[in-house]
Amino acid sequence: MKQINLAWLAAVSILICAGPASAQTACPVGTPAGSATCGPSGGGEMAAPPRPTGEWLKTWGAIATSPSGNGGVSSQQLSKEDAEKVALRNCASVGGTNCIVEFTYRNQCVAAVRPLTGDGGQFTTAATVEEAKARALKLCQDRFHKECTVVVSECSDPVFRRY
Repeated sequence: MKQINLAWLAAVSILICAGPASAQTACPVGTPAGSATCGPSGGGEMAAPPRPTGEWLKTWGAIATSPSGNGGVSSQQLSKEDAEKVALRNCASVGGTNCIVEFTYRNQCVAAVRPLTGDGGQFTTAATVEEAKARALKLCQDRFHKECTVVVSECSDPVFRRY
């Protein structure tokens, strides 16, 4: 009889010490349990958020100039041809005659600079407008040995199209 009572006593002691069962949750560090950002514990890993499906579209830009000094730009076009057409149309719309496409670019930023006095100019691309401006100004000053000014700066960034 003593052996049965000891076994029963051991089982009851284990249940009492264990306390009530509760579900575990996986919470980000510093987040209190029960928060909306907590999820059910499933091996200690949180499920990754859903990723959007789609594709990145390259976009084009162009700069067109006229012998009269006028010019036109385009950006965010889906083809090189469209970028050139828009730049030529913009050049003509500001009074440019005999406009020609001088420069095209894709998925980047561009800066066009020219000397403050005299003819000439410089086009340069970079990842940001600030980088393109700085690079173009330096190239212009090195090439023409004159102070230069930015006449155009623009970016043609890729666009995400969702499926």
